[in-house]
Amino acid sequence: MRSRLVHFTLPFFLLATPAFADDAAEEAAKLPPITVTATKQERDVEKVDGLVSIATPDELFSRGIRYADKVDRLFPDTNIRQRSSRAYSNFTIRGQSSVDFYNPTVQLYVDGLPQDPATFGQLLPLDLERIELLYGPQGTLYGRNAVGGVMNVITRKPDNEMRMVVSGLIGDEAHEGDILLSTPIVEDVLYGDISLARRDEDGIYKDFFTNSELGETRDEQARIRLRYAPSASPLDVMLSASRTVTESDEEQFVLAADRRSGVAFPIPAEYKLALNSYGLTATYDTDIGTFSSLTGYQTRQLDRVIFGSFTPEDQKTFSQEFRLVSDPGNGSALDYVIGAYYQYLDFERRVPAALQTSQHKIASYALFGETIWHISDRLDITTGLRLDYEEAEAIGSGAVNLRNEESFTALSPKLSLGYQVTENARLYALYSSGFKPGGFTRNISPANISFAYDPQYTHSFELGLKAKALNDRLHVDTAAYYTYSDDYQLFVGVQPNQYLQNAGEVVSYGLDLKVGVYPIDGLRLEGGLGLNHATFESYDNPSAPGVNLEGNRLPYAPRVTANFNVEYEIGLPDGFGVLFPHAGVSYTGEVYFDEYNTAAQSQSGYSTFDAGVSWIYNDNLSADFYVDNLTDKHYAVYGFHQLGLGDFYQLGRGREVGLRMTVAF
Repeated sequence: MRSRLVHFTLPFFLLATPAFADDAAEEAAKLPPITVTATKQERDVEKVDGLVSIATPDELFSRGIRYADKVDRLFPDTNIRQRSSRAYSNFTIRGQSSVDFYNPTVQLYVDGLPQDPATFGQLLPLDLERIELLYGPQGTLYGRNAVGGVMNVITRKPDNEMRMVVSGLIGDEAHEGDILLSTPIVEDVLYGDISLARRDEDGIYKDFFTNSELGETRDEQARIRLRYAPSASPLDVMLSASRTVTESDEEQFVLAADRRSGVAFPIPAEYKLALNSYGLTATYDTDIGTFSSLTGYQTRQLDRVIFGSFTPEDQKTFSQEFRLVSDPGNGSALDYVIGAYYQYLDFERRVPAALQTSQHKIASYALFGETIWHISDRLDITTGLRLDYEEAEAIGSGAVNLRNEESFTALSPKLSLGYQVTENARLYALYSSGFKPGGFTRNISPANISFAYDPQYTHSFELGLKAKALNDRLHVDTAAYYTYSDDYQLFVGVQPNQYLQNAGEVVSYGLDLKVGVYPIDGLRLEGGLGLNHATFESYDNPSAPGVNLEGNRLPYAPRVTANFNVEYEIGLPDGFGVLFPHAGVSYTGEVYFDEYNTAAQSQSGYSTFDAGVSWIYNDNLSADFYVDNLTDKHYAVYGFHQLGLGDFYQLGRGREVGLRMTVAF
């Protein structure tokens, strides 16, 4: 059976492992151990105290998932939806929603380097190895903007194997081409690779006047890497450079009466997003551990027309992290991660029609550490602490003239206790914390009541169990959590003059469950369930004094998310390879688009179905046929009220059919 989705997510029971069939069959059924690196040290996923989900490229690509913001179809208690454009994707994990476009609650990393928030909707690389999702808060290791969690995208590094991979997609709503060339330059010393990708997606809206298609998107991506890693040396250095350009007029909106017809409101909307990314990562193995240096630099240029208004913005981000990680294989009673982090962000947003410019310069400094004390073969205690210090300078010039500076400090502790009840069952209790930094709104206008906002601090308590039973034919993981956020950051005001402010206290609690059943060789049944209750414990909105929304649900936080996937392996005769028919269903509960919880600004619960079949002839030739949103379900992903015009919505994509061919040389 090929390696496909492997997310082990949490259970209540099953501490025993009775016999299921003969020994040979049981050995064949067992899945290999899975190692994660998003914890900043290599850890067996079943030994990590906290919820972790993992997705492999086979599962993603076979289902037509080519964007990072589509993986919620595989992970429990996760809801990812586009808001306005793919540059502003909204992640909600365990009720923690990214209501601010610039200050998300989930961090995205690619090969250890932090990414600009505008890249959450980026194409996944052809040489993807896996995606790891650590459920938050993850403030101790990652600092700011990880209260919801961290998504880590890991690619295969160039090595001694020369390989060329060509992949193409033909679909009724999209077509795509990818090519990857990886080669040794000097055997056992120097390696390199280059990749190119282009994807064109049809629009899902109709022009108000002509009824023609509207909302097309084109993504182009290029990347080159050079790796120096002598086989006999403890040094491994990789230099990378990439450029991504997205051009689209997908920022279309429909009025309530047109939610089903998809006729867009007739107002100009288009954008071009250009992102340049550069990275230099180096590791060096020493007697006391592995020293790593991770340097990143990104420039983002977004030329955007939204609701007829030209609002371009630019951002430059530099990051540097140094860390020392112990060797987990040395048998020591103490494993550790210690490090230092620096980031400098330079942002500018312009609204020429209002003669308004907003500039922000933010410097962040941090020291962090985490230790795992193996008290015995069964009992571990993990402690961690991070100190963050941030300086923010903001300048507003034009219709509103402002200039201010603020500094913020945050301590993010962590404590967990893990106990290996049996070889196949682990209990843990976890306290973790995180924060979203304070700052100054980037949407300056005369309507803004306040320019600055305070940091949001989040504390979480989690109890979990990870277990296997029936000789590895059953994996069940479960976790219950309670999260409290003070000075919750929320977009307030009315469009188009919304801005970020603190809006009170928020409580989020719930249960996550993931089950994998492999009853016979070749058959995989996997399901996930997330139950979440996220509400305002208190509410204080400066744009609506006296309004009390205590008890209202948080925007973009469904109470129920669920998914179920089935796959079966069929061997073909005469050496014609293997077929993998598969099907899945995802459910998203009712979502409110603002904190007032009105029916007009909501989407009721809905399910989407997908199905397909993958054919693998050998390691060099494969094909994937898929149908996404099989029943062509109509639903909204984003909504807001526009004064004088009414309620506007953006729609989810309808049914998509595609065929992907992949050839490797």
